[in-house]
Formats: sequence, structure tokens, C-alpha cells
Amino acid sequence: MNKKFIFELTWVLCFMAFFVLLKTSVLGFYRIPSDSMHPTLLTGDRILTNKLSYGLQIPLMSTVLFSWGEPKRGDVVVFYLPERKNTLVKRVVGLPNDVISFQKGILSVNGISVSTALAKEFVYKGSSYTKMIEKSEEIPFPAHSILSAQDKGTTFFESRRFIVPPDKLFVLGDNRDHSFDSRSFGYVDKTFVYGKVFRILFSTAENEAFFPDFRAERFFKGIK
Repeated sequence: MNKKFIFELTWVLCFMAFFVLLKTSVLGFYRIPSDSMHPTLLTGDRILTNKLSYGLQIPLMSTVLFSWGEPKRGDVVVFYLPERKNTLVKRVVGLPNDVISFQKGILSVNGISVSTALAKEFVYKGSSYTKMIEKSEEIPFPAHSILSAQDKGTTFFESRRFIVPPDKLFVLGDNRDHSFDSRSFGYVDKTFVYGKVFRILFSTAENEAFFPDFRAERFFKGIK
């Protein structure tokens, strides 16, 4: 082998190693497959996740090397669900030792009902509900939008109280009545949190044409 080939091969291997490190420990890229986080995230959004938000993990493992932060209420996080062998995106609403409950569809954290304000009403296609309400939800979270069904009545979850165990999180989808979340699968171990979602890289909508529609208004859009 000549020196030039060895030099070029070394650079290629270094670039590949850097890319793997970037993908596994620094920056995550995911596609949203459902409307469970609507209206914050839409089906077809490609999101960027900061994997250094809470610490540094060993690549391809859930072992934390260094920790310098904790998920906060209101954070939108990507995490691994080992029982389902699946990666999900939800919003953190409960921290360790928090008490979570629901009354008439309104979330309560540690006995304090979350403040909501009506944003708009619309028809939600593909849902068992037709009339949907978009609300602005805040306190004790940063303000963000959620969806809930109009006049849906009492739900099964309103008869339950969730006490978040140590080192666990309680997560919900912003599309409250159409989300598979901690109300169904339980609590999320903090060591399985990959990182915090901070931006939509780009978004496409399915249509009958060969190429999907590009949503220009969602290009590189920040989320809250």
C-alpha cells in the first residue's frame, strides 16, 4: 500500500467514526409517524434531538458517562420503550415523586390543575371524534398547545392517580385523546431518554402524487 492510500483511508475511517459519534451521542434525527403529538408535531415532521441536553451516553448504549441536567416538565423528549422495542416522542408532564391525575380532561400535577385557554375549534380528520379543541396549556409547564375532544365525558384515566417513582418520568402526547403514552405503558426510565427535541428540520405531507408535499412553513421551525 502506498502512503497516499493509507492517508485517504485514515481520513475516511475518521469521518465515519465522527459521523457515528455525532449520530449516537450528539444529534438525533427522527421522523414523526403519527398525530399523537399534534399540534406541536405533525405526521411527516423530521425532528432534530439534542442528545447532549441531559448528559453524555456511551454510543449505542443507555449507560450515562456524564450527567449535567434533568428532563423538565414541558420538555419534548425522544426515548426508548424496551417493552415495545420502540422509540417514541412525548412531552414530560411528571417528574419523580409527582402526583398526576385528570378531572374532566384537565391535567393536574401535585393537586394543581394545569391552566388552559381555548385557542380554536376544528374538525380532526381520521379520528373517532369530529369536533376537536386546540388549547394553550401552561403552569407548571412552559406554554404549549394540546388537542382534546369536545364533550368526550369522563374517561377511564380520571379514576386513577399516578405517583411517579424515583428516576422515572410521566409522559403524555399533546393530542391527549389519541396518544399511546404513560397512561397506557407506564413510566419512562430516565436512562432511556435519548434527548430533547429542539427543532423541526423539515416536514412533508402525504398526498396522491408521487412526491409528498413540502411544508415550507415548518422548515427549521423551533418547538415549545
